Formats: sequence, C-alpha cells, structure tokens
Amino acid sequence: MRMILLTAGLLALFSSAVNGQGNAQLDLSRELLGRERYEDAAQVAEQAFHSGRKANNLTIQTEARLLQAEAFFGKQTASSLNWRDKMKVKRAMKAAEQLLEKSPNDTLQFQYQQLVRRLNNKPQMPIQPGGVAEQRPTLEQLKQRRLDVMRAVGDSILSLKKEREAFEKEVQTLTDEQARQELLLARQQQTIDSISLARLEDSIMVIRQEQQLQAQEAQLQLQRTQRNRSRIVAGAIILIALILTWLYLNSRRKNRIIDTERKRSEELLLNILPASVAQELKTDGQATARHYDEATVLFSDFKDFSRISKDLTPAELVEALDRCFKAFDEIAEAHGIEKIKTIGDAYMAAAGVPESNPDDAHRAVKAALAMQDWLEQQKDLPFSGARIGLHTGPVVAGVVGARKFAYDIWGDTVNLAARLESKGEAGRVNISQATYDRIGDTFSCTPRGKVPAKGIGEVEMYFVESTVAAPIA
Repeated sequence: MRMILLTAGLLALFSSAVNGQGNAQLDLSRELLGRERYEDAAQVAEQAFHSGRKANNLTIQTEARLLQAEAFFGKQTASSLNWRDKMKVKRAMKAAEQLLEKSPNDTLQFQYQQLVRRLNNKPQMPIQPGGVAEQRPTLEQLKQRRLDVMRAVGDSILSLKKEREAFEKEVQTLTDEQARQELLLARQQQTIDSISLARLEDSIMVIRQEQQLQAQEAQLQLQRTQRNRSRIVAGAIILIALILTWLYLNSRRKNRIIDTERKRSEELLLNILPASVAQELKTDGQATARHYDEATVLFSDFKDFSRISKDLTPAELVEALDRCFKAFDEIAEAHGIEKIKTIGDAYMAAAGVPESNPDDAHRAVKAALAMQDWLEQQKDLPFSGARIGLHTGPVVAGVVGARKFAYDIWGDTVNLAARLESKGEAGRVNISQATYDRIGDTFSCTPRGKVPAKGIGEVEMYFVESTVAAPIA
C-alpha cells in the first residue's frame, strides 16, 4: 500500500513538472509569434504539444496545435498561402478540433473559430473581454511565469527529497526484493525527473538567450540610428558649407563685375564731363549750372571743309576728323583746358571752366598754337588748314539733358569766339582785345585793327605769332 502511494505521489510530481514545462513552452511560442519568428514558434509549439501529451493535459495540447496553425499562417492570408503551409494549417486545426471535442474550452474555441474565419478569408470576429488576444502574456508576465515554474520545480525537488528520505526509511523495513524493486522504480523516476528538469532548464535558457539577442539587436539598432544621424548631420554641414562657399564666390564674382562696370561707367562719365562735374553728378544726382566771370573760349574750324568733304568717302572723312580731334584732345589735356564739344569740323574748348586759374588765357593760346603746329606737320591730311579764334569773358557752364549728358557753355563770349574763328585765317590764331590784354607780355601779336563781325559790330583783333617769354607755370 505504501509503495502504491509513493508511486502515485511521484507520478503527481512528474505531471506537475511536465505541465509547468508545457506552459512555459506555450509562453515562449507566443512570444516568438509576437516577434514574427514563425518557424521557431511552430517548433516550440510542437514541443509544448508533446509535453501536454506526457502530462495528459488536453488544454496544453489544444493550445499548442492552435499556436502551430497561427505560426504556419504567419503574416500571410489564406489566398497567399502555398499548398504545403495550407495543409499544415489544416492538419493543426483538425487536431485542435478533435481535442476541443474531448475537452471543450471557450477561450480556445474562440481562437479556433478566428483561425477558421481567417482560413476562409472572412473578417475576424470582435474580441470579447477576456478573449484570446487579451490572454496573451506580456514580457513581465512571462518573467513571472518562469519564476513560478522555477519555484514549483524547486518545491517539487524539496518534496521529492522528503519523499525519498521517507522512502529510504520504509525501504529499510521492506524485504530485500521489495527494496530492490522500489529502488529501481525510484531511480527510474529520478531519471525521468532529471530529464524533465533538463528540458525545463533548456527552455529557460532559450528564453534568456532570446532576451539577450533582443537586447543586442536593440543596441545595434541604436548604434545604426546614431551613425545614420551623424552621417545626416555631417552631410547637412557639408552641404551648407558648399552652399555658403558658392554664395560667397558668386557674390565676389558679382562684386567684381559691378566694380568693373562702375569703373567703366566712371571712365565713360569722365570722358563726357569734367571730373568735378562728374563727381557732383554722382553725389547729388545733378550738376548745378555756374556763372564764371572769366573764361577763355577756343574755336577751331577747317578751311574749305564743305568742299573738301565732297571729294572724300565717308570712311576717309571720319578717319581724318578722328585723327585731328584726337590730337586736339591730347593737346587740350596737356595744357589743362577743357574740351567742350565738336560740331561737324568745329572743335570747341575752354580754359577757366569748371576750375579757373590766373593763367587760363595763356594756356588757351598755347594750346591753339600747338594745334596749328601739329596741323602744319601733318602733310597727308586732306584739309588745307584750320582757323582758330579765342575770346575771354564771362560764361555760364552746366550739364544739359536727362540722357546722354553734355557739358556745355553759353554766353556772348562763346558767340564772339566763334566770330573770331570765322574772321581768322587758315594756319593762324586770331584773338580778341580782351584776350590780348591778358597775354600781351607773353606772346608776340600782330594787330589787325577793328574787323567787322556779323551780329556784333567791329571788334579789335590780333594774330598771335609766337611766345616772347617763358611760359607761366
């Protein structure tokens, strides 16, 4: 009788250990499903089924088959399953159906119906409170269950030790044959318990390894994220640096172009206007007309220009005038007088505008004599000579026009200088009394007396022959 009770106790302990192992395997299979490791989940569910069969636990067997079917499904639908996986699903569900007939369970029945609807491509039924989805354990619950299993196993081992001690005491009172039989049975049971404990430890080890792998994967993912973020930041910095460099170089190029165009504009403006007038125009946006009490105006004109120009081609005529006026410009600049304008073959310049000096008349007469000397040396020019007239008096000077600015002078002094030029002779410099009064001690002049001038009357005129003294600085 004692032997039967001892055997029953050992069998109960074995069943409890195997049930704990089966539940742990079911938990592991659910966790693997949650991680989408469907093949591993199916294998662990198969192990749970065998553990349930050893413990004669239909609930564990049924849930193991349902988990297997769910693992074979994976993320696929019934229409996308290949025929092999579909056959596996159907076999697992058939086995679960048979087990449910033997041991009905509302929760597992609901899970079975959900899989049937999924296999038939029908929408899932809503999950009721307390349903299968709500019964899936969390990671904390899995940890608690492992602790419970380990405590149960520990308690079983302690109980087994106590039973073994009691058994050893009883063996001493039994016959040798009974002792041998009971000892043999105890050793067999111990072997079975050792195997069960080893399997349970393997399952726990697998769970721990899975947790370590998950932690490593999370660490690797974090490192990859940090590397990608660093690369993105570095790329953004490089891109911003390249954009800023391009903007800086482009700005410098534009500034150089602007500076070049500004210099060209200033040079062009200085070719049109006197420097002081150009500066006033840039600063104030306009140039104020000014009255000058005294300025010496120079007019030149080529003799018989109209007749000679008829015998020249346009290119020859322009080339000859350009050659002469360039020379006159250089002479005017060298003597410090301001070129005003050219009209046809007439050249007009003035000394004393826009800046006046005591020797304006002397410099104007010197420039006129230099122009005549240059023309005399040019034997290949089509012109026979030029008349030059000068007069000194008050003028008004300023800029006219809103486009194509022109610096010009006005007044009776300008008109009289033009009459002196027309009353002069080719190759000679004709001056008025006012101009003569300012240069008489410096130049040798020939009086011409009073010569009638159109619109003005008789005007005292002189031909300038040459200088008689050192020029005034």
